[in-house]
Amino acid sequence: MKRIIISIILVAISASISKAQLLVDANGNVGVKPLNATLDNCFSIKGNGASNICAYILSDSAAHDIGLKITKSGGEGTTNNFNYLRGVESIVYLKPNSCDMAYGLYTHAYRTGGDAYGGRSYGVCAIAGNTSSGWNYGLFGNIIGNKNGAAVYGSSVSWNSGMELEDRYAGFFHGKVKSTNAVYATAFYVSSDYRLKDNIKKLKSECVDNLMKLNVVSYNLKPRMVSSGDTTTTLVSYYANDLELLQKDHYGLIAQELQEIYPDLVYEEGDGYLSVNYIEIIPLLIKSIQELRLQVDELTYSPDKAAMRNGGTTNTDDIINSAVLYQNNPNPFSENTSIKSVIPHEVAKADLYIYDMNGHQIESRNISQRGNVSILIEGNSLDAGIYLYSLITDGVVVDTKRMILTK
Repeated sequence: MKRIIISIILVAISASISKAQLLVDANGNVGVKPLNATLDNCFSIKGNGASNICAYILSDSAAHDIGLKITKSGGEGTTNNFNYLRGVESIVYLKPNSCDMAYGLYTHAYRTGGDAYGGRSYGVCAIAGNTSSGWNYGLFGNIIGNKNGAAVYGSSVSWNSGMELEDRYAGFFHGKVKSTNAVYATAFYVSSDYRLKDNIKKLKSECVDNLMKLNVVSYNLKPRMVSSGDTTTTLVSYYANDLELLQKDHYGLIAQELQEIYPDLVYEEGDGYLSVNYIEIIPLLIKSIQELRLQVDELTYSPDKAAMRNGGTTNTDDIINSAVLYQNNPNPFSENTSIKSVIPHEVAKADLYIYDMNGHQIESRNISQRGNVSILIEGNSLDAGIYLYSLITDGVVVDTKRMILTK
């Protein structure tokens, strides 16, 4: 055994002296094609390494160069009993208070010297397939423990170490996300907290007229071809040959037409095509319904209209047979706002109550008038925030609405 060890050392020394292809320095570090006679780490290829790493490989040859290739096979064409095969396994265990950051796999793929060149780069390229149906994942991420974070974190902004997450996510993306096909989800949520908004203004009462100008159309998607391929440029279907998507009729708006009426709902993508923010059309529809409701209420409950129907005389039986609570105006407001309501003459007791968002009663107003009533709310008597107000007649809640006070 001693002879074998001595022989290996002599061969290594001989190779080091002859052509310096293999080097074992005085510290026991091993190098293949090293640059100098002293190495900075345990094992290095085509370089001296670095003191903070264990193994170092420098690869700088021509196209399709592979820095490190590991092939793990369970025996192609044979039967084996392997439960797991791992081409590369990286495990980083942290001791308490040992370090601030740890990476199980750290990759860089970019061209130095600026971005004025062509080519392609993939930080991680993962391919999977031909195993049990439903169990092929090109990239699998899992967040364990009970701390907040994300199994997959993607960022389109300049390089940083990420941002602190306040919940647990399967995927978190810092930047725009795009799909060329359908996106399926149980629910969609849009951030809409009052604390995240600025310059809150009351929407002008013109939604019905503007929405009537919109041209709702049916259409089919045009097939689109885009560049693809690894070594040569080829064209592939933008919609991944999804015939169902191309053959089905779709319904929507023309972005160029919508842009003339609501330009803030239209966005230009990087390829020059226009996209529509359909979700924010929903508040416009709600506002239109509110406008139509006010018009209906005025026609239904106005004493003047009732008088016109009765030849100029007012019949109380035709005026109002149920109470109505209107939306405050203006809303949002910073100084004062008016809350209008209709109180039938047969109502014995009517009150307006104001609550905060926690359900605590802030103020109450007894309403002694009947018919069309207007109550002034002074903003200086309340703190800025969101409030609820309810109309109660003879112990029955007529309606509850929301108002916003800004300062």
